[in-house]
Amino acid sequence: MLLALLMLAAPAAEPLPEHLDIPAEHSTVICPDQLSAQNMIDQYYRVRPAPNNHTIDVEHFFEGLRATGCSQDGARKGAITISEAKSRAIVDLANGTERMLRYEGKDEAGTRIAGIVSEDGNNSFPRTDLARWLSARSEDGWLDARSSEAPSIFYRCPTAEAAKTVIDGMAGMEKAKETAFSQKLQKAAAQSGCRTANDRYMITGLLGSAGNECGFECYIDLTALSAVDRSGQTVGLIYDAALM
Repeated sequence: MLLALLMLAAPAAEPLPEHLDIPAEHSTVICPDQLSAQNMIDQYYRVRPAPNNHTIDVEHFFEGLRATGCSQDGARKGAITISEAKSRAIVDLANGTERMLRYEGKDEAGTRIAGIVSEDGNNSFPRTDLARWLSARSEDGWLDARSSEAPSIFYRCPTAEAAKTVIDGMAGMEKAKETAFSQKLQKAAAQSGCRTANDRYMITGLLGSAGNECGFECYIDLTALSAVDRSGQTVGLIYDAALM
C-alpha cells in the first residue's frame, strides 16, 4: 500500500526528445550542475514585451548566464548524447512557441553535461549531407519548378541515372565559357531524355555535382538529384543549386 502511494506521489518522468544527440555544430547552454540549469530555464528564458515579443529577451538571457554560471556553447567535446530529459519550458514567440529542454547527457569525451537546448531546433537540425543541402534550398524537402525563385537550370530526367549521367559528363567544364557550358549541358540533357521541369518534386538523394565559373560573383552549381514527383513517380533532376 505504501509503495503504491509513493508511486502515485512521484512525478511522471519527462519523455525523451525525438533526437537524443545534440550535434557539435548545434548550440546548447551548458551549466555547472542541474540546479543551475533549472534556475536558468525557469527564470531567464522569456520574450520581449509587446510589441517587440518576437525574440528572446537577449539581455535577460545573458544576465541569467552570469547569475547561474551557465555558458552558451560552453566546454564540450563533440556531440552530446542526451540520457535524461529533466524539464521543459515553452517560450511563446510571436510566430509560435519554442520548447526548451533541460537535459542530462554526456559528450564524446564522456564528460557529464547539465544543459539546456532548444528541443524544436535540435530536432530539426540537419544531420546528413542531404538534409543540410535541403535546409538551404528547399521548402520541407520539396523543389518547385513553378516558383518564381526556381533557378533557370532545372531539368526533369526520366531516371535518376539519366540525371547523374548528364552531370558526370559535365566534369572538367568549370573554367569553360558559359556559352560552351550551356550548349554542352543542353545537348547532354536532350540526349538523356531530360526536359525543362514544370512540377513540384520531393528530393530523395544527392547524386553528384559539376560547376562552372560563369563570371564575377557568378557560379553554376549543377546537381544531380533523385526525386519523386507528385504522382509518386521516381525521376531524376538536374538543378542549379548555387546560392549566389
